[in-house]
Amino acid sequence: MIEFGTSGVADGMRDLKDYYEIARALKEQGLTCFEYPLTYGTNISDEKCFEIGRSFREHGIKLSVHAPYYINFASPDNAAIQKTFSYLYNSMKKAKCMGADRVVFHPGSLTKQSREIAVANVLKNLKSFIEVIDGDEAVEGVLICPETMGKHGQIGTPEEVVEMCKISKRIIPTIDFGHINAFTNGELKETINFEEIVKLFVEDLEIKEIHIHFSKIEYGQKGEIKHLTFASDPGFGPSEKYMVNALKKYDANYRVISESAGTQDIDAKIMLDYYKKGF
Repeated sequence: MIEFGTSGVADGMRDLKDYYEIARALKEQGLTCFEYPLTYGTNISDEKCFEIGRSFREHGIKLSVHAPYYINFASPDNAAIQKTFSYLYNSMKKAKCMGADRVVFHPGSLTKQSREIAVANVLKNLKSFIEVIDGDEAVEGVLICPETMGKHGQIGTPEEVVEMCKISKRIIPTIDFGHINAFTNGELKETINFEEIVKLFVEDLEIKEIHIHFSKIEYGQKGEIKHLTFASDPGFGPSEKYMVNALKKYDANYRVISESAGTQDIDAKIMLDYYKKGF
């Protein structure tokens, strides 16, 4: 099954009065998932989380949460790692209050380390985090989803995220195809390029719940520069058509979140229509 939705509130929905109306608007377009951004912090009350969750639940919209951008499991500094643990843990608690079942996060950045050492730090610290939250009822049932990243100074190639997912069944991937395309300077050119990435997780690791981000992204020599819209993309890509084709090949539950720059709902609907009607 493939479901489509948006990350945050699209520009065309900003005049709606509350999340109940936003959820209803998504449902009317046939969209069935929403990612709530906690990207700049978790300073939101539990009461507000319950209210947001109820609004989406009443319209049958599945929720995920994006954790703060400043998480860094690659840091060599123990104090910084403890803060990272706190940021992700608090994001998971807010997600549970909302009724969200997963939290997306950026694994970390090199911070003047070699890539080999930074990746080793991520794996070590992520394993420790899983041990810390094991059995904690406050975050029970909430998965964490390391994201593939788009800048060369960030940890999160598909192969690196595969290794993170091997740590625990509580970890599932966020495959961001726009990021992957930007990181590789445009290598996602055909359906088979997308299939090779999906295969790593669905067939090789046998993961059946896959979180996906999709957008067109401008890139340069060091990878990602900025998110675009489907309509404004001058040719950076990647192709939403090839992506949908690739997902159809492998049996899993895919939740595709549009991260277009302001037109998340419009572009999510385009992907949904490709999935249902073909092209």
